[in-house]
Amino acid sequence: MITAGIPAAPSPLVGTPAQHRCRDRLSRRVLALLGADGLVRAPVESRVLESSLLLVLVEDLLPAHPARDRLVRHLKHTLDTAPPDALQVAVARSVLDGSPGAAAAAEAELDRFGHFTAGRKRLMFRTLLAELGAVPHPAVRWESYAAPGEQSWLLVEMTALKALAAHGRGRPERVGDGEWALLAAVVREERIWEGNFLARLLALLALRHHPARRAAAARGTEHTLRHLRADGGLPFITGMDVFATALAGLALTAAGHAGHPALAGAARALAELQHRDGGFGFTRGVLQSDTDDTAYCLELLRATDPVRYAGQVRRAEDYLLAQRNEDGGFPTFARGVASERAMTAAAVNALAPAARCRDAVADALHHLTDPARLALPPESSWSRNTTNAAFRTVLALRAAEPGAADGTGHGTADGVAVLRGRMLDHLLAGQGPDGGYGHDADGPSDPISTAYAAIALAHLPPGSPGRPPPCAGRSTT
Repeated sequence: MITAGIPAAPSPLVGTPAQHRCRDRLSRRVLALLGADGLVRAPVESRVLESSLLLVLVEDLLPAHPARDRLVRHLKHTLDTAPPDALQVAVARSVLDGSPGAAAAAEAELDRFGHFTAGRKRLMFRTLLAELGAVPHPAVRWESYAAPGEQSWLLVEMTALKALAAHGRGRPERVGDGEWALLAAVVREERIWEGNFLARLLALLALRHHPARRAAAARGTEHTLRHLRADGGLPFITGMDVFATALAGLALTAAGHAGHPALAGAARALAELQHRDGGFGFTRGVLQSDTDDTAYCLELLRATDPVRYAGQVRRAEDYLLAQRNEDGGFPTFARGVASERAMTAAAVNALAPAARCRDAVADALHHLTDPARLALPPESSWSRNTTNAAFRTVLALRAAEPGAADGTGHGTADGVAVLRGRMLDHLLAGQGPDGGYGHDADGPSDPISTAYAAIALAHLPPGSPGRPPPCAGRSTT
């Protein structure tokens, strides 16, 4: 994973010679990641959840397949050496040994989960655990499995979960022919639809319960096994090539390599992957656009060659403008879904340079600085760390400073100052004793969370109270 600041707003800190050498080494390393096709190849590591669900399918549909033992070894080794969150552990334990004990820990974890998607995630894991025999099927209305207006793979996932629940509750008539056809279409090809293994696995789990579609589920399982990683596990998605390429390009631009030929190749490759709606997806072959990837790609195209890519830039701006919710904020995937701080900040960063987007930026600032939201801590969002939302918020406030100062922020100037202070207070308080940051205040430090935090801290206004010295804490090269 690569993180980057906004090229138009360089850090006010003056680096030391040692830091410059470290930056240059990193730049060379990142440049080497850009392939001949202009993209960074960014595969994703195996995850316990998907590996466990694939094992269920293999044991049911292909019990003699040699991949079964590889999956078992991978899961046991991971649970012994690096167990993930309680939810994934509960699923894995239920699959490996039918242990019901982990389900109680999973329930407690679900009750603590605080995100606007919490209800849906609780339903997903409770339905999965019920499918595995660890808990009873949740007694919910069938409409609870609907996902109107959501991203493409969520619609598939919830349809599959509904089919699993219908089978488990003895109500197969609750699943219509159109729903079965949707699930069958997702697994028909060897190619992983929308790069999403979880959606594929859930569809296969459901299809195996349909007598006329069980053979197709077996074929789909065999095709999926061809994507096992070297460690014997399966990841969540096929990769993040577009996301990683855009961030790599922004990082290199911020580090002074804007004119490097490799960046021209990266911009050209990304421009060719722009969707018809003007947005971008997280990797090649994915047709679902999202705010996050579109914002980063838009920033890179504008920074690389705003004249050559003027058409692509405008279309990406139009996509983001169409995503804007009534409250001025931005969701990740679909207008009408709850606005998120990180996505709203991402949109501000991407739209602030465009004069025609001035009103949208002002409304987004108003959303971010709403008093009801100022008291909320940064969200973890999809990235699982709060420093992602914090760093993007800090940079968004910096990118929109002229608008906030001259009144185009609809009276949000005071709120901007308060929000910046809240974000920076959060970062200063969250630094661990080793100088790094984790996914949350209690977690161990990791490079990604720490990089996000360092970017935000570097953008503290000069002379701010509590501003740390450059790269405070431990650093490694």
